[in-house]
Amino acid sequence: MKWACGSSSTVLQALLLFFFVIAMGLEWHVGRTRGRQVFRVSDATSNLLLGMAQLAPAVLLFGFLQVTYEFIYKRSAAFEIKATSPIASIGLLIGVDFCYYWFHRFSHRVHVAWTSHALHHQGEDYNLTLGIRQHPTQGFFERAFYLPLAFIGFPPAMAATAVTINAAYQLLLHTELVGKLGPLEWVLNTPSHHRVHHGINPRYLDKNFGGMLIIWDRMFGTFAEEDEQPVYGTVEPVASFDPVHCMWAPLDGAMERASRTPDSLDELGVWIMPPGWRPKSMAKADTQVSLDRPKYDVKLSREATLYLMAMTGLTIAMMMRYLFTNDQNPRPLATQFVFITWVAVALVGLGGILEGRPWAKYVEALRLVATPFVVMTLV
Repeated sequence: MKWACGSSSTVLQALLLFFFVIAMGLEWHVGRTRGRQVFRVSDATSNLLLGMAQLAPAVLLFGFLQVTYEFIYKRSAAFEIKATSPIASIGLLIGVDFCYYWFHRFSHRVHVAWTSHALHHQGEDYNLTLGIRQHPTQGFFERAFYLPLAFIGFPPAMAATAVTINAAYQLLLHTELVGKLGPLEWVLNTPSHHRVHHGINPRYLDKNFGGMLIIWDRMFGTFAEEDEQPVYGTVEPVASFDPVHCMWAPLDGAMERASRTPDSLDELGVWIMPPGWRPKSMAKADTQVSLDRPKYDVKLSREATLYLMAMTGLTIAMMMRYLFTNDQNPRPLATQFVFITWVAVALVGLGGILEGRPWAKYVEALRLVATPFVVMTLV
């Protein structure tokens, strides 16, 4: 989930990333004590790399987000809201979640938005790493739904903090280790409710869109209770751990469908109608979902597993350093571009290793040669 605007947004992202790493370690430990395999290295590594892909352009993107939000806030705010007001803070948290509900629902019901959000739903394991699996372009859709907060008069930094709190809460929903939470289930979005949202079970599709609160789903008819084991993933499985392929596949599928549509209005419909929509000229897709389909998997050697774990850890550490230091002392755009390129090459090389591609070792060799120079730019 992308968060809003404000000069400290990158620091908030870095803190959220640190918080996430601690929570992930705790989930692994609790799962181990219960005798459960919470993570598969291949699936978790793919999720984490995609999380880094989301964060890499953040510093470049947030400048634009901040200008947009502040432009509206300074010229069109209806009220002068004090950031120190407890009532305003509570109202903002509720407002952020309301905006998020409608963004989230939009991203499932409009195909062009689904091409970025689908990435988050591709994962077939349900754990905390899935929470950080986000598409870099999703923020462009999400941002528009927070702009009413600027019109109301919530200061940019205040909005950034509220959206980050919402994002942190949502990260914790991605776990199977927490059962139902009694009366809290009526008001709050919980791991149980969000497991439903990620399920491809027919009765779970397009349900439970709330971020922190489940009341919006109860109010607007999109709520479903967890009463059968969810099967995770997407109706059309991506069958890959390669981050680049996973990011590209939903958009590629939409473009391929649009290209086979002879009518221009139907071609437009491919993009603005729900993802499963087909024009009359096109055969209807098979929407039957097999709930016992096997999870996609690739057997990795011990050496590949250790290398992936080490390189993913290094990438996360460098990302945290990048976000913290760049906020305090912004680097030249050329330097930022070098770092983002390094992350992009990591997606290609490590993604190739995840899929057992012979060429991946050569990409990684080149990246490792460049790594000391990239590290020097972060010192």
